[in-house]
Amino acid sequence: MPDRRVAELVEQALQEAGLDVFDPARVDPGSSVRDTLWRALAESAALVVVVPRERGPASNTAVELGAAMAWHKPIDVVHPENRRSPIPDYLSEYPAYPVSRVDDIVQSIRRSLRGLSEEQRAVLVETYSELGLPSDKLLGQPADVERLAHLFNARCKTNFPGERLVHELMRLRKRGDLPRLRKA
Repeated sequence: MPDRRVAELVEQALQEAGLDVFDPARVDPGSSVRDTLWRALAESAALVVVVPRERGPASNTAVELGAAMAWHKPIDVVHPENRRSPIPDYLSEYPAYPVSRVDDIVQSIRRSLRGLSEEQRAVLVETYSELGLPSDKLLGQPADVERLAHLFNARCKTNFPGERLVHELMRLRKRGDLPRLRKA
């Protein structure tokens, strides 16, 4: 299956699920593709990387991947069924699916958009307390947000982005449901 067709199938599945998909081919004339891409990536719920059949992704994919990582976005990889070369090492830590399982990616993104259950909120508060970093300081520490997300997702067997978890922490703080951390 040609690479463009794989990307079209992924795009179609996401759109049919009611998810918006950024397509650089549809950037308004006169608009900066780069600026539009960054805005779309910042507002996105996830990054889906389509790996071509015979080579690695385009070089700009690494930049987009780095931004998605910094923003703690869920990242999924899609590849053709008959991929001829291995998935690049820098993508190997992310869930990878053949195009026939694109519905699994849709479900993963949908789960990350849903709110947390009361049980998950309790796990989030517990994980936050264990980190011992006040919520206002956590916002300025991307590595700690990543660690929070990693620990929380491992405990809950979910794939919530760190950005979403920090947002939930802020809601809990505003409601007075976030414990004050004791100074060490």
